Amino acid sequence: MKTSMTPRVFFHVGAGRAASRWLQEQVFPRFRGVRYVPRTGFSQSPKVVSQTEDLPVLVSRQLGYREFTPSVQWFAREVPDARPILILRRHDEWLRSVYLREIKELRYVSFERFIDLERDAGVRPQSSALFRDRIRVLEDHFRHRPLVLFFDHLVADPQRFVRAIADYVGASYHEGDISFRPTNRSYRDRQYRFLRAVGRRRGGKERRRSGHPAARWLRIRSLRLAWHVGVAVGRVVPERFLSPEPLITEAQLARARAFYEADWRACVDYATMYNPTWTLTR
Repeated sequence: MKTSMTPRVFFHVGAGRAASRWLQEQVFPRFRGVRYVPRTGFSQSPKVVSQTEDLPVLVSRQLGYREFTPSVQWFAREVPDARPILILRRHDEWLRSVYLREIKELRYVSFERFIDLERDAGVRPQSSALFRDRIRVLEDHFRHRPLVLFFDHLVADPQRFVRAIADYVGASYHEGDISFRPTNRSYRDRQYRFLRAVGRRRGGKERRRSGHPAARWLRIRSLRLAWHVGVAVGRVVPERFLSPEPLITEAQLARARAFYEADWRACVDYATMYNPTWTLTR
């Protein structure tokens, strides 16, 4: 930034299925002593930073793998002194959650077609789950190393997890103001299996990312209505109408965990070396 009074800036680079929405809606707005820029204000965040002198600034944006690097590059050009915060979830658990989201959004494919660990010909490329690469992108573009935290620790001790972030950004808060129930609660297995059946009939259609804003709004609203209807019907549909086939098997998860084990260890080693706020036990 182009001012001698630049505040300390913290950049939470959220990832889907790693508590980003919960932090953005339940935690960061309750922080006191910092100016919080929510995900909807990301495009205006450099302006907010340039106009703020008396408080640290906390910017939060959820970034998918396609937009991660370009968004980081853009923000780093504007605020190179920002201190990134990255929360990671172990690969097998993260892929399971992302895959179930695809089912929920009625875009069913088999797990092997979702993430192809042999030929890399799946819906998602193998590189979309290489988390150490995301750390490198942050290292390359900002002057401060990222603070790397882990979803496991949030699950084990959410109060301590929030305190760690608050202490890092210099915020205070009242614990009673924060709901420690995750925003995105998982559906029951029966509901997911019903949504899978609906998604199969739709043929696993991909999300369309372009088009007129009004058309996109209508598609999103229609899809959300379908989710709610599917969830409601899935609660009561007789078991005999649903396939007993597992949504995802333990063998598939174990394979994914083994495939990305070196990447996970690299992330853990990085956090242990540069910001050992926690001791990872898993």
